[in-house]
Amino acid sequence: MESNSEYIVSSNRDRLPQIDMSYSPGKGYDAVNELMRAMILRTVDDFNSTGELHDEAVEYMMDSNDEYIFSFAAICKHLGMDPAKTRFSIMNATHRISTRRRAA
Repeated sequence: MESNSEYIVSSNRDRLPQIDMSYSPGKGYDAVNELMRAMILRTVDDFNSTGELHDEAVEYMMDSNDEYIFSFAAICKHLGMDPAKTRFSIMNATHRISTRRRAA
């Protein structure tokens, strides 16, 4: 498995590992969390588009069923976000929400 560490140079020129803790076991990263995050980002992209994709994104966000693990409400709750506030933020953003992932 590839390491996600970077090095920073201190004043005494020692190299210390700088690790992204979101990739540590038990600290939030797993395949399900990554999939759920991607689904929210895709919903934002679809909402910003036009036509059928936009309509489906609105329908997906407005569905209040939180019993299905991949519903908008269930994903928001799993990721620690309030579904109503998240929906409001996406639908009323004054600028386009960036969904690009930054390089590690």
